[in-house]
Amino acid sequence: MEIFELVLVLLACVIASSVLDEFFERVSLPLIQIAVGLIAAIVLPELAGIQVNPELFLVLFIAPLLFNEAREATKRELWVNKGAIVSLAVGLVLMTVLIVGFAVHWIVPSVPLACAFALAAALGPTDAAAVGALGSTVSLSTRQHTLLSGEALINDASGVVSFQFAIAAALTGAFSAADATASFFILFFGGIIAGAVMGAAAFLSVDVLRRRGFENTTVHVLYEVFTPFVVFLAAEAIGVSGILAVVAAGLVMARREPKLVSTEAARQQMVSESFWEVIVYLINGVVFVLLGIQLPQAFAPSVVSVMPPAALFGVVLFITALVMLCRFAWVGVMELQHVDPETGKRGFADVAKTLKDALITTIAGPKGAVTLSIVMSMPLTQTDGTPFPNRELIIFLAAGVILLTLLVADIALPRLASTDSVEDDHEYIRRLATIEVLKTTIAELEGMIASGRRPEYEPALRLSIAQYRTRLNRERFAVEGGFGETMTQLISEVLDVQQARADEIQLDPKDGNYDPAVAAPYYAMLRGIRASVGYFGGAQNVGSRFRSLQGNFHLLRQRLFPTQVEDEHTERIYYDTCLFAIDLEHVAIDYLRGVAADYDEERAQVADILISEHEAALRSLWGRINYGQDEDQQDTRVFEHGDHNKMPESMQHTFTEQFAAARRYADEVDAMALGVEHEAIRTLTDRGEIDPGIARELREDVYLLQMQLD
Repeated sequence: MEIFELVLVLLACVIASSVLDEFFERVSLPLIQIAVGLIAAIVLPELAGIQVNPELFLVLFIAPLLFNEAREATKRELWVNKGAIVSLAVGLVLMTVLIVGFAVHWIVPSVPLACAFALAAALGPTDAAAVGALGSTVSLSTRQHTLLSGEALINDASGVVSFQFAIAAALTGAFSAADATASFFILFFGGIIAGAVMGAAAFLSVDVLRRRGFENTTVHVLYEVFTPFVVFLAAEAIGVSGILAVVAAGLVMARREPKLVSTEAARQQMVSESFWEVIVYLINGVVFVLLGIQLPQAFAPSVVSVMPPAALFGVVLFITALVMLCRFAWVGVMELQHVDPETGKRGFADVAKTLKDALITTIAGPKGAVTLSIVMSMPLTQTDGTPFPNRELIIFLAAGVILLTLLVADIALPRLASTDSVEDDHEYIRRLATIEVLKTTIAELEGMIASGRRPEYEPALRLSIAQYRTRLNRERFAVEGGFGETMTQLISEVLDVQQARADEIQLDPKDGNYDPAVAAPYYAMLRGIRASVGYFGGAQNVGSRFRSLQGNFHLLRQRLFPTQVEDEHTERIYYDTCLFAIDLEHVAIDYLRGVAADYDEERAQVADILISEHEAALRSLWGRINYGQDEDQQDTRVFEHGDHNKMPESMQHTFTEQFAAARRYADEVDAMALGVEHEAIRTLTDRGEIDPGIARELREDVYLLQMQLD
């Protein structure tokens, strides 16, 4: 398969897995990506021949992953927990290499000891990011988060260095402990020093350019992405560890500048973070998809010839259990000795809780992209040109361990580290806070319309309020627990009632159907009008549907080439459609008032909430009919297509004027609304109704929205 076609297939698989992740929330994304890769390999057999150059794989995938991890690391957190992190990242990896390496060679004698050590070294690094992809609610303590992130940063390097030693021994057939120790120190500390120097040089060069007035966000971000590849290749060229050099360079370049110093620096940081988020997501996705693609090759003749399939799965299960047992023993002993800074007690004070936390930390460190990247960097041939011994078998065993550790994390973590209640869930609390902020903002914006201080702002304000109501409704629907399920059910009932009323209005007594060509402009406008008062998704289409193919064709044509409200005829169509929408709001309110009178307390409470929303929509619709005038709101419930409703004699056509005003002041009003939202966050935080951490996240959302304005 051509390289370009392969890239397209991999990108398509990553995109498909992202879509499927929305439907399988309780399955971690890496497992979905592996499954998608497997399906792609079955559908496209030519993918089975994919071979990636090992050295290219190492620099292309591992270097940027580690550089980004180091760049995002919190130095203070790493320093405070340095002892535990080094213990996990170096001591645990070395113990795993020795125990698992000897065990693999003992169980599968055909695998040379050096190759067994290489496999064990590849299984040393963890992929804590895979836990973040779990769809289930998982709650880890601050210490667990710190240990996992710090360990994942450093043990990648120690695992790679150990792997490189094992491969060198397998290629040369000789191993000297003294030489290995000396080489280890040269590679280890040489890589750190070289990376720190190159990282400092890269940082200073950027700083010099900034001092000379060169502030180019695009070039700066590209330079940052370019750095890990250059650092890795340069370090390898001088004979030190490229992996450790990349980590050191990332830590040096992660130095944060003082805040509020440069708007350009802030913009560069935002673009850089977004760019790296895409790159890391893509790299992780491609690696797991490649794992899935290679699964059909697991039973290649070279693998099956070593032992039968049942025995192969048994070996994978044994290695997985041994790796996790080593990790649990190490973490357990470490945590029993740990002194809690708050209580001053060691883990021995509560052995059961300590061992449970150790088990969580053990399971929360599954093997992932780095393990696969390392094992796939294994050379294809030895120095004499013969195939590398048991390469396919080692890759199969590593892939099996990755799958099992991810499955264990998927199944066990939600049970061991689940939150006590949905109220403790960060996302749930954040959504509740967002709802309160949006409600406060909408009330303030509606107060501006009621005050009549800037009447020219009113059309734009109505549209801005509609956008806020759409956001509010989305947040309400996304909230789990509370009234979420009841509200979803009641909204569905209201939409059904509205559609039934629309069908009743739309039927012509003469032939039971409207001329589609005549009705299409009304239907298209109705969809837009409903969207303008806060409806979204399928709710926008209520009342604007045809039952015939001809009608749907006319409706599609109308949506592709919409009628602009710019003359008396189209204004009359818009007026009639507003009356139609008003009628549907009255029907919804009548139905909800009936529900509110029921004995079901929960449904009654939700009905009261929805009544206020529909009343607000009703005010908005009447406001655009009554714009610039002083007519009382009427209970308009009749809409006849064949015989247009007559406007009250005192009312004027003002829709063209309103649309012009809405366009003229849209950005100005949106900016003002975001300012109101920002103030609402501050007010609610000062009252203690919003946690300061949540408030900071909500303010960041406002800043992002402000950046989108022209």
